Amino acid sequence: MPELEPIIEIARAVLVGRSPLGREDTFLFDHSLRVMRVAERLSACREVRQWRLDRFALSVAALFHQAATVRLEEERRTSTVYAAAMMSDEDVKEYSAELAGDRLAGRLPPRQLEHVQEIIRHTRDAASDIAEAKIVSDADSLDDIGTLGIWRDLRRNILEGRGVEEAVRGWQRREQYGYWEARMREALRLETSRRLAAGRLAAARAFMEQLAHEGDASDMPPEDLA
Repeated sequence: MPELEPIIEIARAVLVGRSPLGREDTFLFDHSLRVMRVAERLSACREVRQWRLDRFALSVAALFHQAATVRLEEERRTSTVYAAAMMSDEDVKEYSAELAGDRLAGRLPPRQLEHVQEIIRHTRDAASDIAEAKIVSDADSLDDIGTLGIWRDLRRNILEGRGVEEAVRGWQRREQYGYWEARMREALRLETSRRLAAGRLAAARAFMEQLAHEGDASDMPPEDLA
């Protein structure tokens, strides 16, 4: 079996772009590493013990599941004709699978590399029966839930010039419409993932409640206002 560390370095070269400040932007690479770690943990849980898994292919697919994103973002910033605007989610997954195949050719046995590409193509596909794709899908969705999801949202809000109040309102709208419950019900295939998501969501709610209190100064003790 090939070593994973060289594959991680190849993924880093694909996934690290340039930030608006001209520095290395490791956001997507960090996300992919987290997805890989969670996918590896999920693959070891009792719920999937009877599944036939290629755990190395699982790890590699998790690393490359969004391989096209950096290139598409660079195209968005530099091209007058933004082709990615016309690309569906399926197109983006196909592009990511192609990039994985291109960058990893000769690094993995051909059949295993083809399996990696199929996992990527079927990530977040509710109809897929590919075991590894189910696990990568859950790991990817879990990265949107909890304090990591807040981190992603706050990063986007900061880049778009939005303040704390707007971030809190956006969170409260999701809560009002039961967004997280629906997301957990529809996106997560494993019961293990749903339990993990519930714990993460509880932590996120506590954080956002505190952020809201600090944002409007409602955390000040009543006795200090007398």
